[in-house]
Amino acid sequence: MLICLDFTGQKVNLACVKNGKEKSKSSSAAKSPQLHVVESLEVNVSDLEEYLQNRSGETKEIRVSGTLEHTFHKILMVPDLKKKMLRVSLENEVVKEFGAGCQFREQDLGEVPGSADKVNRKIMVAGINRDALEDLSRVFAKCRVKPNIYTTYPIALQALLEKTGVLSEEPLAFVVLESPTTRIVIFKGKEIRLTREVNAAEADQDPENSALVKDIYRTLLFYNDTYPEERVARLALAGSLSNSQIAKNVSEKTGAEMVSLDLKTVCRGIEETNGIHPGCLGLALLNSDEAGLGFVPFSVQERKALKRILTLASSVSLAVFLVFALIISRFSLDLRNLSAFHGGVKGEITMKEDRLKEMPLEFVSQSIETTQPPWSEVLLELAAVVPSGVALKTLTLKNIKKMWRGEITGIADGSDEISSLLQVEELQNNFSKSPLFASVKLIERELQGKQVAFKIVYQLDI
Repeated sequence: MLICLDFTGQKVNLACVKNGKEKSKSSSAAKSPQLHVVESLEVNVSDLEEYLQNRSGETKEIRVSGTLEHTFHKILMVPDLKKKMLRVSLENEVVKEFGAGCQFREQDLGEVPGSADKVNRKIMVAGINRDALEDLSRVFAKCRVKPNIYTTYPIALQALLEKTGVLSEEPLAFVVLESPTTRIVIFKGKEIRLTREVNAAEADQDPENSALVKDIYRTLLFYNDTYPEERVARLALAGSLSNSQIAKNVSEKTGAEMVSLDLKTVCRGIEETNGIHPGCLGLALLNSDEAGLGFVPFSVQERKALKRILTLASSVSLAVFLVFALIISRFSLDLRNLSAFHGGVKGEITMKEDRLKEMPLEFVSQSIETTQPPWSEVLLELAAVVPSGVALKTLTLKNIKKMWRGEITGIADGSDEISSLLQVEELQNNFSKSPLFASVKLIERELQGKQVAFKIVYQLDI
């Protein structure tokens, strides 16, 4: 039994689901996955513990979506970076936008062409307030159960729309009509473009739901003004308040095409599919192996980390003992090998000294001159290729197999971490275009606040 819990309303929306298989009518007789919804209801948070205890014997998995007012969803554009640097850059962007109290996960949506030969990454970042996530964790700790997935409300809706086949690159507004709060989420493919809550008036105060229709219309106007080239032309309704009259009023007011959700293609077992909360159904449809925007509370992470540390400590102790025994057994042999090596090196040095004494003075002078790189040419070229804002710390050159190979290290100091990264890219491009330097590679790049430390290796093309 799979239990899906959605905390977006005043009460906890709950659905008990069984996975089933139903034979297809095609000649191949393939099996298509189906969800059998056994129960769908609302419960108070105070009654949740008793309910879960009654279902504990048959529950195999629990999935949870967090409260909408404590979550964020945003598309960020960042340069193509290594995984560690990308994580640091995203964390800085999230702190700037939402503060330091959020736990977030990111999903890479692919490359986006930038100016010239630059390439950006399109990142979908979803987050949830840390305290809200810990509160949810404490609720389930009190119930003595461990949810398998924590995620956010729009992620569950995204899974529902994807499975029903209505999600595409064309913007879609999904309106969940509930009392007392209606939620509007606008999707474009896997992007969550906008989330908003509006209050639904009482039926006797607004029997035609005109105020609600106006709020939906204003939300679409705001989105269309923000993305004038990607206007919302499709709209889907779900929830306990959805009916043909509201759908007609919304369609007439907004001019959007109404998209129907055929929930029977993904679930069965409840006579009225509209009675199933869409957030719970979306949780049930999430692929647990691909739930990239799922969260783990920090308290749970700390307990898991402690278990790993204890296991690792015992393994390391045994490994150290074995390594120590091996070192002792090899030590005496290494001493004998070292003594023989020392004697050989000393003899080779003596032989080279004797040869040097026999060489003419002119040959010795020429040999000394050829062992030095053309420093004047190197320094002049460096002055030309190093952009402003970049400071070099070290410069080395070594003659390896008759080729001068070297490396430079330094610091790029821009107005922020993104501009510092761009300065490093400009320096690398200048080195590559220089006629003096060849085989240029950027082997290290590390964020240090707003600055970026780097290391570049190259060889002289002489």
